[in-house]
Amino acid sequence: MKKPPRKRQPSAPKAPAQTRVKVQPPRNLTPELCDRLRRDMMKACLAVAETHGLTVEGGDLTDIDLRHSFEISFRVGIPQEDGAIYSPNKAMFEVLAPHFGLEPSDYGRTFRSKDELFRIVAINPNRPKYPVSAERVSDGRGFKFPADNVAMYLLRSDP
Repeated sequence: MKKPPRKRQPSAPKAPAQTRVKVQPPRNLTPELCDRLRRDMMKACLAVAETHGLTVEGGDLTDIDLRHSFEISFRVGIPQEDGAIYSPNKAMFEVLAPHFGLEPSDYGRTFRSKDELFRIVAINPNRPKYPVSAERVSDGRGFKFPADNVAMYLLRSDP
């Protein structure tokens, strides 16, 4: 006996959420507008998370195209005793840092390379030549660095 075909549930269209108030969109994004949006979205996300006993980190802007769009990401989680969210990248960095000539406390530190500011975000031991992952502070773009260079840059940045 042949089974009748299953009825597929209609999926909701993936259209952007619209507000009731229609505001004329800007012709282009500006760094100031992007930052204001980031702050407003972070405040709203934090308010929602707190109603559930959670906390929020992030709000970093990436893939910024001032003519069209940008991406923003938030990490929501159960707050630890210090109020932060558990980060697997930070935990891995703290374990591996001494093996690459860095300190566990170097996670999240910034350094200058070629007149640009970078933030240390991870260590990847599967990339022995360029194990340190960093993001450019100005736009969040990721870069890989040799551990020796990062250690030198960090020494230069100490007062």
